[in-house]
Amino acid sequence: MIDTSVMVAGLVTNHEFHALARSHVAAAARGQVPGIVLAETWAALRRAPWNLDTRTVEAALAPWSDESRIVATLTSAYAEILRRGRPLNLGGNAHDLLIALTCRDHGLPLVTLDRRQAALAAELAGLDWQLLLPTG
Repeated sequence: MIDTSVMVAGLVTNHEFHALARSHVAAAARGQVPGIVLAETWAALRRAPWNLDTRTVEAALAPWSDESRIVATLTSAYAEILRRGRPLNLGGNAHDLLIALTCRDHGLPLVTLDRRQAALAAELAGLDWQLLLPTG
C-alpha cells in the first residue's frame, strides 16, 4: 500500500518525485489504500501548492471510490497511538502512525517517500515497508 506522500507524488505530474511514485500509484489503483490516505490526499491536492479543483481531485481518486478498495483503520490502532504516542514522540505525524498501523494490521506492505513515516514504520514489528528515497 502507499501512503499520502506517494499518492500525491504519483498523481501530480509535475511533482518532483512523480517518476518514483507513478508505478506505485498505478499498482495501488488496482488494489487498496488506507482510507486516511484518501482523505489526506484529497486535502493535499486542494491546498497549495497544487490548488486543484474538486472535480479534478474526484477524478484523480476515482479508482478508490468503491468501498472494497478502501482499507479501514482498526479502532485498536487509535488505542495504540495513545499508548505509544509519548515513547515515539508523536506530534503532527500521528496520522503517519495510523497509516503504518493500518498496513501492519492488514498484513500489507507500506511504500513511502516520507523519511518520518519510514522512521515510524521501522518501529513497528510485523510491518514490511519501503522508503523510495535514497537513504543518503
